[in-house]
Amino acid sequence: MNGFKTIVHLCGYLIVFYLSPVHFYCLIIKYEYDLGVFYTEHPQSDSMAMDRYIAFCEQNDLTTYIEPSLKVKNFVQDLTKTYPQLNDWPEDDIDNCPWSNDFDISEGHVIISMSFSRAEEISNLIIQLATKYGLVGIDPQSGAIFTAPANLYISKKPWWKFW
Repeated sequence: MNGFKTIVHLCGYLIVFYLSPVHFYCLIIKYEYDLGVFYTEHPQSDSMAMDRYIAFCEQNDLTTYIEPSLKVKNFVQDLTKTYPQLNDWPEDDIDNCPWSNDFDISEGHVIISMSFSRAEEISNLIIQLATKYGLVGIDPQSGAIFTAPANLYISKKPWWKFW
């Protein structure tokens, strides 16, 4: 093969480019599954929660988004009792660690990246703990809230309702 190939790791994606005199290929593979959990006292729709998640990821001025709460700290403590963070995982057992990165944490949010192979198992625990602590959870892959206190979730109207 006479061509140029490069591999790029970017935000949980593996991107492979191949360029030859007659072909160009680009293969994009998502290798991690992300979830966001945050505290708020304000009602959230799916799109509002997704806006928060994007702000947390971009790490710009978060003062309008972060509402500090010990609930987030307690959530992380409970989660890491069962599954310590990547840097705290025993080195001789690192292949069994579900995390692809350490958590991105503030006083009011946590973003969790896990391997696809463990996503279903770990997501169930995250949903259970987020519900226990009354936190809002967002799945950025679908753009939907997966858990929230009943008074904080603005459900979508059916497409036919305009009132």
